[in-house]
Amino acid sequence: MNSAFVIWQDPETTMWEPVAKLTELHGVYIFSYTRGALHKNFVPFPRMSILEKEYISHELFPFFQNRIIPERRPEYYTMLSWLDMMPGAHDPLEILGASGGSKKTDNFRIIKVPRRTLGNEYRLKFFISGIAYISDAAKRDLISLDSRTLLSCVIEDKNKADSNAIAVTNPASGQRLGYYPRYLNEDLIRANRLLGVTGSELVTQIPVLKVNLNAPEQYRVFCESVTPWPDGFRPFESDKYKSLATSE
Repeated sequence: MNSAFVIWQDPETTMWEPVAKLTELHGVYIFSYTRGALHKNFVPFPRMSILEKEYISHELFPFFQNRIIPERRPEYYTMLSWLDMMPGAHDPLEILGASGGSKKTDNFRIIKVPRRTLGNEYRLKFFISGIAYISDAAKRDLISLDSRTLLSCVIEDKNKADSNAIAVTNPASGQRLGYYPRYLNEDLIRANRLLGVTGSELVTQIPVLKVNLNAPEQYRVFCESVTPWPDGFRPFESDKYKSLATSE
């Protein structure tokens, strides 16, 4: 089973809410809204207006298909390069989950549900957020990163905008390079707490997968967070992630 969640940002509060789940099973796509879609400002997708219905298709739903660059366009291979993927056939949910599936002036992101690895790890690929706002020294430091660089992360509990903000730093230089995606903070912090981490510095390691110096800033540094998978941990298990489909 291959699944991903759709995360929506409320334009009023800028908070992120999980509003839908997509699952692919033996070539069949199953879409359902989650309890986060009950938010008063959320508008259901076109031709999918019933929140309690489970939608089934043998093709990827347009909402998701429109977030993947067609393979016939040269930009498709540019995106694969930014995602550290070789040319060839790729799972659509893998591309969407790694890239976030964002569009210009868009307030949706797509997160692929991680599976517990054989090494008992919780892994998520992501692009560092907020690079546009880092210091000039940090931007110079960013140019020196490569796939051998191992970054770290720390909770900025005094951050006025978000007390759960997780800064991504380069321990070699001490520079803050940006942030872990805000909509992933809750699970990463919860996993660390279950591991017994009580302070702001997390045991999560962040290897750099690819630095795309010519890409837009939101696609500049591609990383993967690697955290030991604690006993009793399940990603995306809060109430807002639960399906509204009446069949479940």
